[in-house]
Formats: sequence, C-alpha cells, structure tokens
Amino acid sequence: MKHCVQIGASIPTGFIPAVAVDELADLLAKIAPLQARADELKAGLKALGLERIDGTQHTAVISLSERETVDSKALRMELGEAIIAPYLKRTLVETLKVTARRTH
Repeated sequence: MKHCVQIGASIPTGFIPAVAVDELADLLAKIAPLQARADELKAGLKALGLERIDGTQHTAVISLSERETVDSKALRMELGEAIIAPYLKRTLVETLKVTARRTH
C-alpha cells in the first residue's frame, strides 16, 4: 500500500479509515443529485440572458469574465523545453478518488 504524507495533517482520535472511506462514498452519493440540480438551476438562470435575478431571499448575479491560458504543449513543440522551462511553475496535486469495491 502506498502512503502519501500530508504535512501538517492530523488524524482525529477514533478515526477508522475503512469507516471513513465508506462514509465519504455515502456523502458523495448524496451530494451528486444536489449538484446535478444546482447545475440545472444555474443553466436555466444563465439561459435567461439577465445580469441580475432577484429571488425572494437571494439575488443571483451573472457576469462574464475572460480567461487566458497558455498552451504549454504547443509552446514546447514550437520553442523547446529548455526555453520554456524557467517560466513553468509545477506543483504537486493530491487526489482522493473513491470507487466501489468489486465483489466476487
């Protein structure tokens, strides 16, 4: 079993990993339909074409922003790794994926 060490992380007293994995899977399963509904509502509100929509208790504001990205793959091909390397920022990303266990 591989271990990832997260600096500064502490394990709560009484923490049982197997129980935590199953609880996390249950929570994610409960969140999924809520997220799907939230996405539907967002799409419907955006489709109205309005910048501001007032509810009885909340207000939604829809705005556009521009995002600029650099195609690092194309830069590598065009300029070469040696030229772009000083300008690259690399970070480690820790990922946790929960999947159902296969039962035979």
